[in-house]
Amino acid sequence: MKTGLDSTQASAATEDAPAPSFGSSVYGGRPTFAMTRREGSNGGEVTLYELLPEDQAAARRDRLERRGRSLTGESFEEVLDDSSAEGATRWDWEGWTAVKIARLDGGRFRALSPLIKETVDGAELDATTVTTSGAGDLFLPEAVGVRLALAFRGIKPLQRVDRMRALCRGITRMGDEECYYWHAKCRAPSSPNGEKALRTLLTDHL
Repeated sequence: MKTGLDSTQASAATEDAPAPSFGSSVYGGRPTFAMTRREGSNGGEVTLYELLPEDQAAARRDRLERRGRSLTGESFEEVLDDSSAEGATRWDWEGWTAVKIARLDGGRFRALSPLIKETVDGAELDATTVTTSGAGDLFLPEAVGVRLALAFRGIKPLQRVDRMRALCRGITRMGDEECYYWHAKCRAPSSPNGEKALRTLLTDHL
């Protein structure tokens, strides 16, 4: 799958484009995404968060609100302070915000589960923390979080299972460069139709 951009263009595609070193974190190696599983009224609910310093989360919220969009964020303590996962205890998270990307359950989560397992297991983490019953928290490195963020964002409004599966297959086949490009495009204030464009690219043939 091709975006038509070289690596320089992809990393500079939007004002929110990430660091060009795919998979690394600009925060000293700390995880920049977290996935939580909680039991809800419809069974297990899995939520993906991006972890940002408070000032960066506030700046992004301001940019989005100026364009009529919103950002949902809570302090790290409100979401993950009770977590015993290594990612929660290894770093000091005071002054950090958990920005919610999406919460999934039911059929959408089932359609996404193979991608979660392949992506998380590929990073030598334990996907069963969030794919089996009960509560669990999983802290994710940047490249893993970026790939899963595309899937969580893209699958949320889909109704047909075949489209959900096609979206996940397409994201699975993407290289890191393509994932970073689409992640930047989907979350940038200047690109309100990024998620729609991603869904069109991966599911419009159905």
